[in-house]
Amino acid sequence: MIQSPKRLRTLLIASLLGNVFLIGAVAGGVYQWSSHPRAQGAMVQHGLRQALAQLPEARRNQLRHMLRETRAGNQPLIMASREAHQDVVRRLKAPALDRNALDEDLDRARAADITLRTRVDATLADFAASLPADERQTLADAMTARRQGKRASPVND
Repeated sequence: MIQSPKRLRTLLIASLLGNVFLIGAVAGGVYQWSSHPRAQGAMVQHGLRQALAQLPEARRNQLRHMLRETRAGNQPLIMASREAHQDVVRRLKAPALDRNALDEDLDRARAADITLRTRVDATLADFAASLPADERQTLADAMTARRQGKRASPVND
């Protein structure tokens, strides 16, 4: 099957343009991938997870154990929070909105969440009280790193 020179030239130009586009896309992808530094580990961590990663292994295990005990001791509260949140969703999906009942469910969910957060914070405070000053500083730095970002510097007390 012999093709005309004009048709071959058109196919050659289309192939060349396609290859240039493909090479540009690959080069751009490689540039994007290599120009953005990756964090150590699979995902960027913040807050308590980042704090755990910064602590020595023994302290990390101690805090995990304390948090597990707090979670186990507060299972009824965790279940109450989940149930209240599910009730909120059910109220929102209902054909007619009962605003008073929705407000009550939101209040129950908020109260359970605040109580649970208070207990976790108390556990964290108990843990921090057991740390030497340098490890406490590491814990504080790790927990505030995301909030402060690049614009703020650590507070020295």
